[in-house]
Formats: sequence, C-alpha cells, structure tokens
Amino acid sequence: MLRHQYISFRNFVGFNGAPQAVFTFLLVPCCLALDFTARPLIPNIPFLWAWNAPTDRCAKIFDMPPDLSLFSLVGNPQKDVTGQLITLFYADRLGYYPHINERTGVSKNGGLPQVASLKEHLDKAEKDIAYYIPVDNVGLAVIDWENWRPTWIRNWKPKHVYKNKSIELVLQQTVQLTLKEATKRAEADFEKAAKRFMQETLKLGKLLRPKRLWGYYLFPNCYNHHYNQPNYNGSCFDEEKRRNDALDWLWKESTALYPSVYLNTKLKSPQAGLFVRNRVQEAIRLSKIASVKSPLPVFVYTRPVFRDMSSKFLSQDDLVNTIGESIALGASGIVMWGSFNLSLTRQSCMNLSNYLNTVLNPYIINVTLAAKICSQVFCRGKGVCTRKHWNSTDYLHLNPMNFAIQRGKHGKYTIHGKPTLEDLLQFSEKFYCRCYANIRCKKRDIKNIHTINVCFAKNICIKAPLNSDRSEHSSSQKEISFTTFSSVSSSTPTAKVSVHVPGKDHVLLCLQSSHINYSNFNS
Repeated sequence: MLRHQYISFRNFVGFNGAPQAVFTFLLVPCCLALDFTARPLIPNIPFLWAWNAPTDRCAKIFDMPPDLSLFSLVGNPQKDVTGQLITLFYADRLGYYPHINERTGVSKNGGLPQVASLKEHLDKAEKDIAYYIPVDNVGLAVIDWENWRPTWIRNWKPKHVYKNKSIELVLQQTVQLTLKEATKRAEADFEKAAKRFMQETLKLGKLLRPKRLWGYYLFPNCYNHHYNQPNYNGSCFDEEKRRNDALDWLWKESTALYPSVYLNTKLKSPQAGLFVRNRVQEAIRLSKIASVKSPLPVFVYTRPVFRDMSSKFLSQDDLVNTIGESIALGASGIVMWGSFNLSLTRQSCMNLSNYLNTVLNPYIINVTLAAKICSQVFCRGKGVCTRKHWNSTDYLHLNPMNFAIQRGKHGKYTIHGKPTLEDLLQFSEKFYCRCYANIRCKKRDIKNIHTINVCFAKNICIKAPLNSDRSEHSSSQKEISFTTFSSVSSSTPTAKVSVHVPGKDHVLLCLQSSHINYSNFNS
C-alpha cells in the first residue's frame, strides 16, 4: 500500500461557492525571486533518474533484462566497465588514495593523507579518469572515498586509527611535545592534507572532464542516525551543521552533491521520512554555499533494498519516504545503487523485474508526472516545485482519485485520468516554484491554463484539458475505477486507485495483480 497525503479541496473552498471565491486562490507566484535550483543536467528532464547497479548480468546470463527504460543514466559499478554516463570511483580506481585497513591495520598508499604523495596520486588519477571516462560527455562522476573523513573529529571508531597514527607520527617527528600539543598538531596536519587530496582530485576531474558533475558520495552527511532514541525527529545536530559549514571548500569545489539516504529495516515510518528529509534538506542548504543564485545539483543516493537485508525490497511507503521526500524538497535526481545480490541468481533477477514492473516504475511515473505538471503550471517549465514548508508531509503525487497507472502485456505503461482545478490548487497551496539558476520567473494566472501536456519517457504522457467542473469529479472517479478493472486482463499487473476514505487524510494507491506473488520479492 502506498499512503500519501492528499488534502481535500473542501478545506479551502466550499464546493458550492461562487466561482469568484474559487479564483481568489488562482493568482500565484511562479517562483520566489531569491530561491533558485540547479538547471537540469539533461534538457527537458527536470528530475534525473540514474541506475547504478550490476544488473546487466540478468540479461547476459539469465536472459531476463530488467526494465530500466525510465532511467536516463544506466551504469554498472564493476571495475572492468568503462565509458559509462555515471561513473563511480571506488578507492582502488582513482589515483593512489591513502587509507588504512581498519581490520588489519595495514596501510595502503601511505595510509595517512599527510604521508602520501599527492603528485603521484594525481598522476595516476589522470590515467584512471582517461580510462574510465574516455570521452568528455555529459554525466555524473562520483568519488566514493569512505575510509576517512576530512573533518578530524568525525573519524570516530573504527576510523579513530587515523587519529592515533597521526598523533604517533607527530610524536616521532617532535618527541618533546606533550600529548595535547601533538594531538593539536596532528589534527591540523591531517585536515590540511585531507583537504588537499580531496580538493585537488576534484580540480583534476573538472579539468579533464568538465562536462561531468563531480562530487563525493556521502557528502554532505549530517549523522542523524539516532533513530532508536525516543521522540526522534530526524534533525541534524547543530554541531554537525557547523562542521559541514567548515567544509565550505569542498562544496565550492564540487559541481554536484551526493548525499545518501539508504534505509535499514529498523527505520520505520514516520522515522524513515524524518531521517531522509533532514539529510536531503541539509544537502539543499549546503548546495547554496558557493552561490545562492546558482546552487549545486543534489543527486540523492538510495537503494531498492534495505542496507541490512539485501533481499528485502523497499515498500511503497519506503519509496515515499526516500524518493517522494527527495522530489518534494527539490533535489535534482535520484541515483539508485545496488550490489551483486540483485542479479546473483535467476530468482533474484525475477524478483527484481517484478519489483520494477509493479512497484518502483509505477511510483517513478507517478511522482515524475506530478512534478512535471506542477512545474508546467507554476514554473512555466523553468523551475521545480518545492515544499513551502520543508518539514511537512506534502508530496508531489498524482491525485489517486483522478489517475490510474497501468502496465500492459508488452510492458507499456499508460495513464488513465486527467487533472482537475482542485489538483492544481493542492499544489499551489503546498508548493512553490524554485527557478532554474539565473532565470527570472513571472506570476501566472491559473485561469489561463486550459490544458495539461506533460510526458515522461516515450508515450507515458498526460495530455488532457483541465477539468475545472467539480460536478464531474465523482463521475470521473467511477469511470477510472471501471476502466482499470475491466480493460486489463487478469494476468496484467495494474496500478489501481481506491476511492477516497471519508474522515481520513490519506488515500490509498493499490497495486493489484492476480499472478504476482509478492512474497517472492523478499525471499
């Protein structure tokens, strides 16, 4: 079940009120003059969907290719795969990244950044970039360095080995120092060297492949993992925000931010939504450090499965708490990462395909089309809709009373239904437009909007006149429900909307299929 908030229009305007009363709400600002967002990486694709998992083996080995047609960028993070539009540089694939094995204590490439040779690292990194990105084309370049953190105090257990080794190094060089003095010097030496390694690597990447958006995975982070505590609200501690502010050099050098919102099974709603919301909002805040008028794009890393149970797929509620939150807050895109477990066996490939076809892809279509409708109406396609109140539970979803998403026998998705004036009013009440960088927005009168014309991928479109006659509302719902049940064969998975439940703030979007065994998803 997918639960998402849809506040009845009755809360704002009486259904029997005069038309004049209705249109007092309709003159809305397209964008706030001082709030901007990054321009799309790919023109006409305001929200980027990227798939970064080794699932091509499902096609090569088991002849079961998953349907990834909705993803603009598809990449495989395996070491021997090159020339992809999304490239993930692990520690052993970009230069000579200094680090220490936390289990064995063995140092690699000097172990500490203040010991390693930056020149040798950059020389090797230049060759690695040429190998993995042979052509300078538009795409994402993500550096995944997780062994140490550039902020000294954040290297807590088991990363405290970097602190201990750094202090030992200082005491070896200057034996007369006290432990306190040595610790202070070690901290300064470590942070200076860590900054140089990260900063110069970004500079090199941008120099060699300027069309790529360069940044570090898991940066920024706000360490809001205290969800087992009572009254958890997901907030990032002020101390961690200040530490993020001190990394201004990193945000200014990056050309994209890549926060992570991986869920584990202990995170239940609403904690999961709070966890994700605050992490994404912190990334949005830091994206403006370099320039308020030209913020960095924020691409949110998530997974189709739980991090502590790789065989269990995210539910639709979990997708709302990850993808839905990210879109509503104004992120630029989602990167869906996955491990070999997604394609390990024929059964795992089958489970993945079923999950994509019946859960993930329909939700992607839902939120993308809703976001595009909002952007077309309120931004004239020159910005993205963002929550007016970032800490609310308002989402960019199609009204389930008016729309149904179907998948036919040959994998083609179709949309049934059309938007109403009420739908637009819900968006205008809860969302505003963040204009693309350096674009001035104008006010727009919804009275002049007569049609909606938005598409996502090939032939997945909503092209319909705007229904402003509320008398058609109930009959429209009956028509959609009838069409959904009667026109689809019993073997076709179908997204079906339920009727509105009186007295509740939520409606349900149900995926119904007579032949899919949902227990297989999590086997």
